[in-house]
Amino acid sequence: MANTDITVFSQDGVFIPSVPSVPVVSGDTVSFTTSDGVPVVLFFSPQAASILSPAPPSAYTIPAGGKAVFTFSSSNAGAYSVYFGTDASSGPAEFPTAVLKVLLLELEALAEPAPPFSGPHDNTTSGS
Repeated sequence: MANTDITVFSQDGVFIPSVPSVPVVSGDTVSFTTSDGVPVVLFFSPQAASILSPAPPSAYTIPAGGKAVFTFSSSNAGAYSVYFGTDASSGPAEFPTAVLKVLLLELEALAEPAPPFSGPHDNTTSGS
């Protein structure tokens, strides 16, 4: 069975995984570590948590310098995803609902949203 090692990098308040997704194959394993050894919280979608062994809680913390290893118990398609964060109480409000045969490794910026777009501005006038 195959193992996919995921390294999670911290950049400007955002955790970035080393790959965007992992194929869901029964018996395969997926492991998570951080690049700099800081703790990271994994937020698994309910369907993803249901096919991983050991079954992770909704917010699973990898301790500093630690590693998390899970085994897929299914090869069926589902809405499988995981987000990364620093605080176990600030998980995503919702997860992607696309039904796929991969575990999506999701990014979510912690920075403030961009200011609203006010539309194009054209300071020229047409004359005639």
